[in-house]
Amino acid sequence: MLITHSVEEAIYLASRIVVVTARPARIKEIIEVPFAYPRDESLQERAEFVELRSRIRQLVMSEYRAQQAQIQPVSLWE
Repeated sequence: MLITHSVEEAIYLASRIVVVTARPARIKEIIEVPFAYPRDESLQERAEFVELRSRIRQLVMSEYRAQQAQIQPVSLWE
């Protein structure tokens, strides 16, 4: 198991990526990485890599936006 905040690193190293929700941490989606081993850096230039990276980033950012929507602004004047 590898825990990372780098989408590129996750795609490059993993055979499966688990995206979790913000809080509480729950499994949002499990994604099978379709690239064979061994992998080299040229993988990052392939359209399939770019599409997978975009999909994962969208999942992560949707969680970030949901978490930010739950945070109530604190007023210093109350």
